[in-house]
Amino acid sequence: MQTPEVVPLREADLPLAAAALTRAFYNDPLQMYTLPDPVEREERSPALFSAALRYGLLFGEVLTTPRLEGVAIWNGPDAWDITEERAAAAGFDRLPAELGPGATARFFSAIGAAAPNHRRDVRPDHWWVMVLGVVPEAQGKGIARALLEPIMHRADAASQQCYLETLNAANITFYERMGFQRVAEVDVPGSGLRFWTFRRGN
Repeated sequence: MQTPEVVPLREADLPLAAAALTRAFYNDPLQMYTLPDPVEREERSPALFSAALRYGLLFGEVLTTPRLEGVAIWNGPDAWDITEERAAAAGFDRLPAELGPGATARFFSAIGAAAPNHRRDVRPDHWWVMVLGVVPEAQGKGIARALLEPIMHRADAASQQCYLETLNAANITFYERMGFQRVAEVDVPGSGLRFWTFRRGN
C-alpha cells in the first residue's frame, strides 16, 4: 500500500479541515457526550474543531493530506500547555456561544479529567497529539499512520516523548501498533466516559 502524502494544513483550508474532523468524530464518545443530539452535533462540532485547528496553526503543527481526508493536530514542547491566553487566541473562549453553555461545560469537564494524567505521566518536553481523525470512507488506508510518523520521527531523533489520549476503545490497538504504551485508564465521573492515555518514548 502506498504511503499517503502528508502536507501542512493551509489556513485557508481550516473550514474544510473542521468539516472533515466533524465527520471523523461524529460517533466518537466525547462528541456524542458533548452534543447528544445528532443534528446539533453535525451543526455545532465544526466550531469546536475550528478552535482546535486554529490552536494548532498558531502554536503547534497541523498535518493533513492533499484531499483533507485526515487531520492531525500536534502540539510540541512549547505549546502543549494550553494557557488562558493561547486558548482565547484560538477561539476557545467563544465556544459557549457557538456550542451552547451546556455542551461547552460537558466538553471541558471531560477533557479536564485527563489533565492531571497528562502533566504527571510525560516529560514536559514532549509532543502531544491533540486531535487525530480520518473521515470514515478513508479509514484503513494508512492515513492516520502517515499523519503520526513525521512528528514521531522528529521526536525520536530529539529523544522526546509523544503523548495522546483517546476515549474510543477501538483506537487502542492502533496506537499500540504505532509504538505507544498504555499508561492510564480513567473513568470520567458522572459522564459514562472512559479515557485511555498513551506515551511513546522513554
